[in-house]
Amino acid sequence: MPERFARIAALALVVILIIALPLLIALFSNLASSPRATPTVQVAVLDASPTLPPATDTALPPTATDAPTDTPAVVAPTIEPTAPAPTCPQLATPEPLWVDPVVSPTDLLTQRVSVTLGRGKEIEISSEGGTISLQGDFTAARPAELEVPLAPNIENHLEVTGTVGYAPGCEYILRTRVDRTGQPLVIVQNSALAPLTAPPITPPVTGIVYLEPFAQVLALNQDAPVPADQLWLYTAPDPAAPFELMAREGAFSRLLSSGGTLNFWTLNDNVVVSPASAPTFDDTVAGANVEFVSSTIYACEAQYPRPLILGLCNNIPDVTDGEALQRATTEGSVLYLVRVNNRLYWVSSNVLKREPD
Repeated sequence: MPERFARIAALALVVILIIALPLLIALFSNLASSPRATPTVQVAVLDASPTLPPATDTALPPTATDAPTDTPAVVAPTIEPTAPAPTCPQLATPEPLWVDPVVSPTDLLTQRVSVTLGRGKEIEISSEGGTISLQGDFTAARPAELEVPLAPNIENHLEVTGTVGYAPGCEYILRTRVDRTGQPLVIVQNSALAPLTAPPITPPVTGIVYLEPFAQVLALNQDAPVPADQLWLYTAPDPAAPFELMAREGAFSRLLSSGGTLNFWTLNDNVVVSPASAPTFDDTVAGANVEFVSSTIYACEAQYPRPLILGLCNNIPDVTDGEALQRATTEGSVLYLVRVNNRLYWVSSNVLKREPD
């Protein structure tokens, strides 16, 4: 009996195994394919975590062909521009550029020309005879003298150029073709020309001298011709008034009036050994309107009808026109007494666009 029972149990086990075999095969098939789904689940987890880089970025270093081709342009150093130069300040009124009258005609092939330039760095004079320049530290108190070459037997037209340094590293150019009286700087050279007049008489070192009408003076009551930041116009009506020549220093002479009330310096060229010719005055221009060549003019204070002895000179800004009261002519120089903004001034004819008839 027990042996028969054992056989029945074995047969049942075989039947069960036969029935379960397809199920086991399917089960093992599923188990074998399940690992291939694991990376998909893992990738989803890595993408959700921003602190973990993708496995492909950390597993292998980039090859040479993966490197970006524009890397050198990105990492090149930036070149810093150099610091710009300091900005020059706005120009104030122009410095004076005055040229003393020249001698014409002449039989000489050179002529010494005196030039006054405020804050000057360089002065240049050019003409048909050539160009000459001089560098230095020029002021109204220290004019320059240049020996100008002249072309023979023709008219020599002089142009004077001054370089002004008005701030460190800042400069501008002034040019003129007229002298300080407004006359053209033209020298007629004639090598065959004999001297028409006697040579000028040099003022003595001391003694009694006279002052040219409408001469400019400076350094009132000073022992030296400085400072020169202020100038006055001598407008006394009597050119025969004597002065005592107290001293000479370079291009300047120191004068003392006979009454001892005036004590100033002036250019040597303004000093003569005999009374100068009196200026002529023309009142027919009174009431005429005059226009100026610039909105800033150089003018000297005046008084009418009784003139000042010394009128302070300065640049007058923001002007366009004025009223003429009188015209004065002396030694070829022409000046006008004008009313501007209810004040009276003497101005040179070269600041007028057109002289009144």
